[in-house]
Amino acid sequence: MKLLAQLNRVALTWWFGHAILLVASVAVVGTAAILTPSNEMLSLFGFEIPIVCSFRRLTGVGCPGCGMTRSFTFMAHGQLLGAFQVNYLGPLAFSATAAQIPWRCYRIFEGRARGFWAS
Repeated sequence: MKLLAQLNRVALTWWFGHAILLVASVAVVGTAAILTPSNEMLSLFGFEIPIVCSFRRLTGVGCPGCGMTRSFTFMAHGQLLGAFQVNYLGPLAFSATAAQIPWRCYRIFEGRARGFWAS
C-alpha cells in the first residue's frame, strides 16, 4: 500500500506527464530509426515484419492508417518522398512526434531551473 501511495504521489507531480510523453516520443522515433523501410514491408535487421493490420489482411485493401509505420520509418531515414507515397499524414504525424522530444526536455528542465522539482 505504501508503494502505491508513492506512485500516486509521483504521478500527480507536474513533470510526470512531460516525462511519459518524452519517453514515448523517443521510443517511437528510435524504433522508426532502427527499422528498414520499403514500399511494401518493413524489416528489422534483415527480418521481415509481417502486416498487422486486420482490415488489410482480410480485404487486401489498406485502411487509412495503413502505411503509417512505414511512413514514420521513411521519415526517420530522411526520405520525405517515400513517406508521402505510403501515407499522406505520416510525415505530419512524425514531425509532431519528433517535435515533442525537445519540447518535453525544455519543459522538464525549465521547471527544474525554476525549482519546481520539489512540488
